[in-house]
Amino acid sequence: MKEEIINWINNIQQIDGIPPKEVIAFNFGIYEDVTGYRMYFAGSFEYDENDDDWACIELPTKPYRYLNFPEKLKSEPWNKILNYSANALMELEKEGKLNIPLLENAIAITIGFDDGELIRIR
Repeated sequence: MKEEIINWINNIQQIDGIPPKEVIAFNFGIYEDVTGYRMYFAGSFEYDENDDDWACIELPTKPYRYLNFPEKLKSEPWNKILNYSANALMELEKEGKLNIPLLENAIAITIGFDDGELIRIR
């Protein structure tokens, strides 16, 4: 999954370019629909470590901002999906693979289900 995530965010960077320096936080949101689990990528001009509502921002409208999870994970419980995804992002951060221009101004990178608590990656 790490390779899929890094390829996906590199593609977003290639299409959208580098966000303005005022975009200081990014969230990898997760939700489940009829096709399975999906992840989306969104940036924010604000961040509050004590209030996860900062991540309640408008969902991306462009299809390339979404990543479908592998079919084999479709029947897994939500908490396993969250842990699996968070661990992949934490490893990418530790390996320095999230140190790309797209995320260079990020004071926070988080992941979580839309209705749950966020896990901070950076």
